[in-house]
Amino acid sequence: MTLLHRIGSKPIIAAVRKLSELNAALESKVDNVFFMGGSASEIIPAVTQVRNAGKHSFIHLDLVRGLSSTDKETIEFVADHLRADGIVTPKSHMVKAAKQAGLYGILHLFVIDSLAVDNGLKMIDQLEPDGIEIMPGVIPKVIETYAAATDTIPIIASGLIRTMDEARTALNAGATSLSVSETALWRKSFQDFFPDGM
Repeated sequence: MTLLHRIGSKPIIAAVRKLSELNAALESKVDNVFFMGGSASEIIPAVTQVRNAGKHSFIHLDLVRGLSSTDKETIEFVADHLRADGIVTPKSHMVKAAKQAGLYGILHLFVIDSLAVDNGLKMIDQLEPDGIEIMPGVIPKVIETYAAATDTIPIIASGLIRTMDEARTALNAGATSLSVSETALWRKSFQDFFPDGM
């Protein structure tokens, strides 16, 4: 199953920064959880809980303590011991390693200026990641640029999305889904954002 099909049916991904938020994510409407905090040892049972709830987990390598965001052995650990579905990282070699290990590799892009946009587009062409996470996610013009560049790679808007209007704007700009830490949004569906259809 492509990542687009895995995340495309529901707009919100729960960005879990503290494991105390995990139960709220498990009880919410989300199908996917991005782990953006905690330690490697804490994440192991948390990923199991996510899987047992019928949801999917992705590890932000740069944000989980005890995981190297540069060593390919981390990918083996995520695949064999954490048994997560994928990883999120700004490092292209880790995205490649994840894909080779049968994990989804999501390329995280910090889009701070036009040079970053251009470099990100080049990386996507060369790397062909399973998904692209754009941060900050509240810049519709940037989302539109990436959405226009590819119709097969899902665009995940992330960062600073706190309200229904901000979420709706990002989705209208072409985001496939949104990685948000605002727990109130975890209970929202496409119907909530677009009651009259998109």
